[in-house]
Amino acid sequence: MKYRQTSLAWAAPTCMLALVLTCTACQSSSTKSVNAHLPEPIHPAASQPAGPSSVLVYIKMSTEQKFGLLAHAIGKRDFARRSNAYDAGNNWWENPLIVYADPPLPRVDVIGQADAQPITGQGEGPNVAVHLTLIPHAEVALRMTPKCDGVKGTITVSVSTVADFFDGGWTEMIRAQNRRLSFSFNTCDPARHVQQIAHEKRAVPAFALERYTRNREKWEPKSNWPQEGEAGDWRTVIYGKDAILDVTGYRYVE
Repeated sequence: MKYRQTSLAWAAPTCMLALVLTCTACQSSSTKSVNAHLPEPIHPAASQPAGPSSVLVYIKMSTEQKFGLLAHAIGKRDFARRSNAYDAGNNWWENPLIVYADPPLPRVDVIGQADAQPITGQGEGPNVAVHLTLIPHAEVALRMTPKCDGVKGTITVSVSTVADFFDGGWTEMIRAQNRRLSFSFNTCDPARHVQQIAHEKRAVPAFALERYTRNREKWEPKSNWPQEGEAGDWRTVIYGKDAILDVTGYRYVE
């Protein structure tokens, strides 16, 4: 599916930095297949039905962009950006990348959240160099009977990802294969006594994000990607599998 923002004043989206270059080298007609060097896709299962827990996983992105001398001469400026927490009121290019979401719970007792180990890399094209950090983030919402006051737990998942941008040719920034990530969260007040009231351990379905961006347009999944790259295009694939949620709910006792 293709998504379009009709007003296209240049502004790099926080979650998917668009590198718009007008140098001659960037406008090269030599392109590579958008499917080249990408990991084998994962076909995600349907998300879990609503139960005592609901999982949300997204990827925050931190980018540092440095242009070369020629790009500086035509007015390009170095800059850095970082995406923040997901906000449903933001435009898609202002939000991090949502890679998995269970159906939301109608009522929530407590939410545990944590970042996993970041994935970093960099790529340098003829006109620009980009340092990219992917910061995986998970949130677990709980609804239990009796109501819980705190939650402790982990999510573990195996992630493969590739991210690159087009600058006369595709320039790879990040490649990770079957990277094992762990999210650990604990919302309990260490100064108070707690009593365990519930425990859940379950598999989280496999997930996949395949996104191609050009300015403030995006295409998903990979079967809908443009066939040829243009200066400033960005593509990101993120696949997750073998995810396990292990969570315990507590209530405070005197």
